[in-house]
Amino acid sequence: MSRKNGFTVVYMFILFSILRVTCEEFELENTEALVECVQCVQLWRSASAKEGKVCTSGASTCRGNACFMRQCKHCPVYQYMSGCVNFTPWQLADLEMNRRTSELRMRRVGAVLLCEDTFNQTTCVCNRRDKCNSIHSRLPFATYSEGLFRGVVNFDTIIAAIDPRYLEVMSGYHFRFLASSSSSSSSSFSSSIAIILFFLFLSH
Repeated sequence: MSRKNGFTVVYMFILFSILRVTCEEFELENTEALVECVQCVQLWRSASAKEGKVCTSGASTCRGNACFMRQCKHCPVYQYMSGCVNFTPWQLADLEMNRRTSELRMRRVGAVLLCEDTFNQTTCVCNRRDKCNSIHSRLPFATYSEGLFRGVVNFDTIIAAIDPRYLEVMSGYHFRFLASSSSSSSSSFSSSIAIILFFLFLSH
């Protein structure tokens, strides 16, 4: 065995030993076993239910070593999306490290959902039971700040595989939202300048 291969084996042994030690507190099971996940796209009520695979009790399923769910807060069309994901051991290790450095916002006793909360959406993963990502289930969760999944998994790409229109709709929304925010900021700044000049004029 070469020195490089020997180092890799030792590193992997230490890594998995750390994961085993922290398994009790980590919301995900470090396993390659597959679970059944709900795979669906729920649109806002203003959109026709026929436009997507809605998240009813008869929604389709998929299999992966983890399930995900995402709920939008300010999306133009999409309300809720769920499906399956396959994490490699390295991705699970990176996710555990991100979790350790992210701000914990809320944690329920016995949490089995690992969630990231951002301005626009909440995304969770789980793998301790089949259909743990069902919109109808109420499982205990732990929620962390933005950055939990950064560099580990791209859920936008996974969701786009379920509904190809997702990226187009969301990219258009982000562009309009940023433009609107920029316009509002410019307007507020102009108003502030006008008020300051008005009071300076009165003082003279």
